[in-house]
Amino acid sequence: MKTEEVQQVAREGIYKGRRIEGQLIETHISWIILSEKWAFKLKKPIKLSFLDYSTLASRAHFCREEVRLNSRFSAIYDRCCPITHLNGNWYLDGKRGTVREYAVVMRRQPEEYRMDKLLKQGKVTEQQVKKLAEKVALFHRRQPAEMVPFQLTAAKALFADIVNPSLRYTAEQRTFLKEAVRWSDSFLETHRGRFKERVQLGYVRDLHGDLHAGNVFLSEKPVLFDCIEFSKSIRTIDLLYEVAFLCMDLERYGEDSLAGLFMETYLKRIPILDTGRDASIFTYYKCLRANVRAKVLGMNPTPERRKEQACYLALMERYLRQEEKK
Repeated sequence: MKTEEVQQVAREGIYKGRRIEGQLIETHISWIILSEKWAFKLKKPIKLSFLDYSTLASRAHFCREEVRLNSRFSAIYDRCCPITHLNGNWYLDGKRGTVREYAVVMRRQPEEYRMDKLLKQGKVTEQQVKKLAEKVALFHRRQPAEMVPFQLTAAKALFADIVNPSLRYTAEQRTFLKEAVRWSDSFLETHRGRFKERVQLGYVRDLHGDLHAGNVFLSEKPVLFDCIEFSKSIRTIDLLYEVAFLCMDLERYGEDSLAGLFMETYLKRIPILDTGRDASIFTYYKCLRANVRAKVLGMNPTPERRKEQACYLALMERYLRQEEKK
């Protein structure tokens, strides 16, 4: 669909006999329409190096995958619905007209409960963090092990991509990042045996893949949403790498004690921190999560995004220095 058509669907689309009169939100790969009770997510007809939504069939497939995969841990995903067009009207129930697009249908959650917004306001509580850790651990325990070999070259490249010439940094930041890449290469070389052991121990699983504070609602019961549906390889990761994202987010907002509480609660239910080397790997994973955040913010720099990027670069340095002291 074209943007103009999606705008029409948001204004005039009919779902369950009523106009949705929704608010349209656009991301780099999706359109999201928010109505009073429902959220409709449409995939843009694009093809990138890591995903392919270029055909109607592929978008239908990945909408169904999004519902299936997120339903592993969330009850807000209702279904994948066809969007049809008939006599100038748009329908989101697929019962009449020609199919023009597909959407993921979710029960809308109160935006004020989104975890990243609560963190910015300093309103995340210990009880909420405990419930979240228990929820994540329960999901993780249910997932079977995936014997995906640790690939040293790919791991090095993932971290080193932060010095991509297309990303903008200050001279001081570039100097630090070159140091960080050297440190990462050395760390991965030193610990590659343990990375391989963790695969054999069953710690690599098909998980959420993008479990940061913006993908969590801290309602009475925590709600996880928006996992990686377009690539199994991206979401098949070490359990420590999954939880490192949430802990890094907590520490980004100065909530170190809550990050510690999250891990304490989580590890009681799924003990995956077996050695001192694992503690170092966890710190490395937090550094890598901050690295990825900084890269994303550097792709479309605005004054606000550059300020946010600087926070994540500072976090990277903090984690690096922690490991250097050991």
